[in-house]
Formats: sequence, structure tokens, C-alpha cells
Amino acid sequence: MGENAVGRRQALRGAGIAAGGVAIAGLATAAPAVAGNDNDHGLLGSWMCVRQDDGSPDKVRLVLSFAGGGVIISHDISPAGPPFTGTWSQRGNSFRATFWTGFPGAQGQDSVGQTARVQLRGTLSHGTIAATYRVTVFAPGSATEVVATFTGKVTGRRIYA
Repeated sequence: MGENAVGRRQALRGAGIAAGGVAIAGLATAAPAVAGNDNDHGLLGSWMCVRQDDGSPDKVRLVLSFAGGGVIISHDISPAGPPFTGTWSQRGNSFRATFWTGFPGAQGQDSVGQTARVQLRGTLSHGTIAATYRVTVFAPGSATEVVATFTGKVTGRRIYA
């Protein structure tokens, strides 16, 4: 990866697992954080999570939000990073999601940069989510040229209003 490449830490920083441009207004009306057990609402709502890339001692706090209509938003909050947005589905206690974010190119905010895709696979049990993720970073302007991949784990608990 050259000087313009997004590093492993950068790619997920703020991505958390990030999904989303944190459309708070849309989330607030679509799927508010709700009290109840796993059976009442499944994944709907927001979750305070910690993720860790495989092979790294660093842990990142993030908010993972599951909205109606299959919308997922992920945003690293400590340290802060870019939001990711995408889609999710649930079958029983298992769930999966795919979400994306983009990065500015070498010429700044208005130039084409790398994109990152996160694929998440997990379970919901006793008010806790646990998942593994795979991040794929693509070259600027490409949906097929992979410049980096890495994996990790995330766990979290529901956020109550």
C-alpha cells in the first residue's frame, strides 16, 4: 500500500464496524432504542460495542444501530472515525450485515479515494451481541481491486433510552 492507501487502523477507525452516515434523525423515527428482551425487538435499536482487529491490542468503542427496513449504521466513537452504512438481516438469533464507507482521495475531500466494505456475522444472546467481521479495502474508483483485508471481533450491549 502506498502513501495514499488507507491504513488498517484508519479503515476501521470511525467505522467501528461501522455502517453508516449516522442518520440520527432517520434512526430516531425508524427504530428507537427500546427496553425489553431479545425476543421483544431482536436487534432493532442501538448497541454500545467494543471491537478489536485480530492481531491488534487496540480496542475501539462504537455504536452499532439496527433500523427497520434493514438499515445498519456503525460509527466508531472512541477513537472517532467515519460512519459506515449498509444493510442487515436476522434469522433467529443469528444476524449478518454488510456496510460501506469511503475516504477522501489524495487531492482532498472532493477527490475519489478508497472505499471499505465490512461484512459482519454474529449472534444475539441474553441481551448481548457478538460477531466477527471482515474488512475489505478497495482501490480508489474500483469495486474489485483489493488493497487490504483484515478481520476482527465485536461485542456489545443494547443502549436503553
